[in-house]
Amino acid sequence: MTEYPWPNPRDENLHRLRAAWPATVQALPRGARVTGTVIARKPFGVFIRIDGMPDALGYAESTAIARDVVPPIGTTVTGEVTWHADHLQEVELRLLASKGPAPCIGADEAPTATARLVHLAHAFTNFANGTFQWVDLQHFRLPETAGDDGALLASLIAHERFGNNYAGGHPGGDPERHGPYWRERITPACYDPIDAHAAERHLRAWAEQLAPLPEHLRPDLEAEAYQRLRTADQVYKLRDLGPAAFHDWGGVHTEFHELVLIDRMKRTLTLLVATDD
Repeated sequence: MTEYPWPNPRDENLHRLRAAWPATVQALPRGARVTGTVIARKPFGVFIRIDGMPDALGYAESTAIARDVVPPIGTTVTGEVTWHADHLQEVELRLLASKGPAPCIGADEAPTATARLVHLAHAFTNFANGTFQWVDLQHFRLPETAGDDGALLASLIAHERFGNNYAGGHPGGDPERHGPYWRERITPACYDPIDAHAAERHLRAWAEQLAPLPEHLRPDLEAEAYQRLRTADQVYKLRDLGPAAFHDWGGVHTEFHELVLIDRMKRTLTLLVATDD
């Protein structure tokens, strides 16, 4: 490992971890199976945000990682609780071998773009609260004869504004990349349907996991993101494609979340990306 963030992720959340520690130990006894996301890599192991427990921090030493392969930041992992480090408020884990993310079907099997989306607007909300988090939204007009959802997703992937590395670039400025992935690796099958309410809860939790959202930004996210989620006919979430789909410098984002909101009544499609830099 040649890259790992500093400071220790425990440092910023120390009071939360301490306050929640008794409940964490009770909820995660030794032998319990957990899933989570790698949020920091050190020379000696990885730190993990445990799913469903925002005030708990998992840790796996490199010697406790299956096959001695240290997963990169952003990887979803499964582990078994082996110990509770009371002095550090860390849940010690032994990572289990992962089958990796389910592959998307090849481009030759994917639905084709049957109509062109018309770009309407671009909204960008920078939290500017020390977390380096932000939300980027691209709004499109659906064609009058919109096809099924697969065809609409294909049209989105084919649109020139989809070429965006979200790491200092701009919409359409990087035709070969999309977020951390090579663009050619993304097909409509890489998007899984997700309940709109679940998507909203997930987005809200991500937005305030590190620091409160500035009050003056709440109306912007409410109008641009949350209200659109509530009125959408269908919401899709880009699957975690894993390091195998990373482009040559992919993986620089701590987290990368992407939703597609389809509203046939209003004839709009919104591409929502929530990430950090």
